[in-house]
Parts: sequence; C-alpha cells; structure tokens
Amino acid sequence: MQIILLESLNKLGKAGEIVTVKDGYANNFLIPNKKAIVANKKNKDALQGRMAEINANNQKKIDEAELVKSKIDGIDITITSEANDQGSLYGAITQKQISDILLSKGIEINPDMIFLTPIKSIGEFEATIRHYEEVESKIKLIVNKKS
Repeated sequence: MQIILLESLNKLGKAGEIVTVKDGYANNFLIPNKKAIVANKKNKDALQGRMAEINANNQKKIDEAELVKSKIDGIDITITSEANDQGSLYGAITQKQISDILLSKGIEINPDMIFLTPIKSIGEFEATIRHYEEVESKIKLIVNKKS
C-alpha cells in the first residue's frame, strides 16, 4: 500500500514522502496513529497544499528532539549486573533497561530509539539515541559487576 508520511520515521522515510508499506502496518499502526495517510489521487493532489503544514509539524518535532538531546548529551549511565569471574554477564544489557534508567532520571525515551551493539560483558560502552531524523545523542554506559 502506498502512503504519504506525515512525519519522519526511522527506516521508512521523511515527512511528505510517498512510500510503500505492507497493508497491515499502514492500516493498524501508521494511519490510526496519524503518522501517514493513504496515497490516493485526492491526497496526492492535496499534498502540495499540505506540505507547509507537514514541514511545520516536522520542524516542531525536530525542535522537541533537540531539547531532549540537550538533556541527554554527556550523560553517563551506570548499570550493575550479575556477571561471572571472567566479566561475562549472565544476560545482555537491553534497550529497555537503558530506557528505564533514563526514565528514572526524568527523560522519556522509547527503547526503539536506542541503538547499541550487544553488551554481554562488564566495561564501558557507547549507545546512540536517534531522537528524530538526524538528531542523535551519544551516551556512555558503564557496566559493573554486582557484588
């Protein structure tokens, strides 16, 4: 199904683009959440008129992302986890754990926005948080062994 994106979405496209997605994704998520509209003839014709509104909405989201980025930049997160004597964790550090720690600091981040390589040992690591379009933050993760 062809849709017109009303906001930029990771891995899909930027606001105002016409993209093809699976019918279920469009009907069950994108359209009900007002992230996209069906790319029919009427909507395609109205797209030029709506571009100013879409761009203004997009700029608002970029500004909000910049604000959150300014709160996150330079944050170090310390995670204490069970590990063996060699420093290997009994489980992996997940995006949800990082999201929960940020939430406890008053910063709400969707776990899907956090990109990291699998962390399965103690040490220092870096994670990237993609807020919106090209707005990204880097945070330092310090993983310690639970004593």
